[in-house]
Amino acid sequence: MLRLALEELSAQAWEDVAEFGDRPVGRGQGLLLGSLPRVTWARDRQWRRQMARCFDDLAADLAPGARSVVPGCTGEEMALHLAIDRARSMVLNRPALVERAVAGLPEERGDLDWDWCSSVLFEDHDVLMLFDSSLDGIEDSGNDVNQAMGMTNLAAAAWFVPFDPEQGREAGRGFRHP
Repeated sequence: MLRLALEELSAQAWEDVAEFGDRPVGRGQGLLLGSLPRVTWARDRQWRRQMARCFDDLAADLAPGARSVVPGCTGEEMALHLAIDRARSMVLNRPALVERAVAGLPEERGDLDWDWCSSVLFEDHDVLMLFDSSLDGIEDSGNDVNQAMGMTNLAAAAWFVPFDPEQGREAGRGFRHP
């Protein structure tokens, strides 16, 4: 379900890249971009392509035979949070899709437990603070709260910087869409 959610979000992100290009978006605009934190709304087409690629990379991480999913940068953390929310919504609102997606898979304890999934896949949930308008400015590394909590890479310009350069994705991997 998580891979399916990532694939859907990827498709929406790529549609938004094509529609908005370098133009700013606002809350609720587009299929995906307007649902990201406000600090991202004025980013350019290249940034948006990198965000779309985060969904693609994580979906590939969940393909059969691939390694487990581990967010390697802030963009991937955001993509994974959105995918967990999307998967949770699919389970509630699209039961036929869920039934088809899991048909033939062995049942595991904890299947579709999105809270557990969220707690296991993330070291922290700092990136979600960007949705809280009362914390505007927290993305700035000079912000007192940012410094006190030891936050990293919350500024939109740093979303695709690997948390661990040794574990980062191949830089020349390209994009699914031009």
